[in-house]
Amino acid sequence: MTGNEVVYRNEVSHRFARAELLRRWRAGDVSRDEVCDADFLLLTAAEYHGRPAGRPCPVCGSEDLRIVQWIHGEQLGRMAGTARSDEEIARIVAAGKDATVHTVEVCPRCRWNHLLTAVTATTS
Repeated sequence: MTGNEVVYRNEVSHRFARAELLRRWRAGDVSRDEVCDADFLLLTAAEYHGRPAGRPCPVCGSEDLRIVQWIHGEQLGRMAGTARSDEEIARIVAAGKDATVHTVEVCPRCRWNHLLTAVTATTS
């Protein structure tokens, strides 16, 4: 590694919680409105900053399911809480700013969204 490459550490997976929520929705214990509640900002980020998930939405079956990365961190200032591409995250950590990257799946059709993982992005 050159020292400028992004290294992802301390991954926390939320896939079990996702599977449990979908199980509860399918069983009728949770309403569709409760699982399909993406706000305008998240839907806009999915449209402009998201990449195709490569799998259908688990709620409506749409092929438009998107993956969005949000960055958070005390060192980020106004960049905190914004959607960013892999390239932008690499530039941010190369500038010496660690970031927590939240990977979220979002369906623009039905508004399904769920946090998949959270990782710390740093340079090597």
